Amino acid sequence: MNYKHSCVVDAKFIYKTLVLVLLTQADQGEEQEWKVQNYTHAEGEQLIDTAPPIMRPHAGAAGFVSPKWDSDTSAWIEAATEEEVEAWEAEHPDPNAKTLEELRVDKETEISDACNTAIVAGMDVETSQGTEHFALQETDQINLTTALSAVETGVAGYPYHADGQLCRMFTREEIEAIAKASIQHKLYHTTLCNHLLTWARRAETAEELGGITYSADNLPEDLATNMAQVLAAATAMSA
Repeated sequence: MNYKHSCVVDAKFIYKTLVLVLLTQADQGEEQEWKVQNYTHAEGEQLIDTAPPIMRPHAGAAGFVSPKWDSDTSAWIEAATEEEVEAWEAEHPDPNAKTLEELRVDKETEISDACNTAIVAGMDVETSQGTEHFALQETDQINLTTALSAVETGVAGYPYHADGQLCRMFTREEIEAIAKASIQHKLYHTTLCNHLLTWARRAETAEELGGITYSADNLPEDLATNMAQVLAAATAMSA
């Protein structure tokens, strides 16, 4: 082969460009030599016979911002500092990245879906059989409302069943306890959902949105305080 491609690096071994190098025809009595085509070396620059580094096209993509040849490992390494990379990415945003408003819509959907999942998953209630779990799918909520209405008319019990259990007669007190627990369960999650949605709607950065999870543990102080006050007031009214 009478040609090759080589990488040009500067005096600090920072990658500059890829060049074509041809093996010239030699005159009689002279040796052939490699000559760079269409490029003039600056002072201190040299050729490295290796594959060129993968350059980062935009933020979020793989590759180097400022590749440097490391002769000890015979590999390209990143010469840019973290601050320089961040500045470069700010100037070269990902063209496929979602806008803040698109991310906000996604986060609101995520929160709402998590709330619904938590509600229908149900809750544990102490009954005459010990701790039993009761799901709150839509049909479960309808059946529980029917059972509560029945015992409120004065009947002593009503047929119902815990998750995975056979139907049995539940006492009026048990039905009332399950109904009360379901109200508290739904109240907690709808209140949490409301406060998380409020946080998502006022978030100012993608990073802040990304840090919002379906939990009360990391609510901002003002929202956490308000949520606690609302739940306390609701509990006091239902006592």
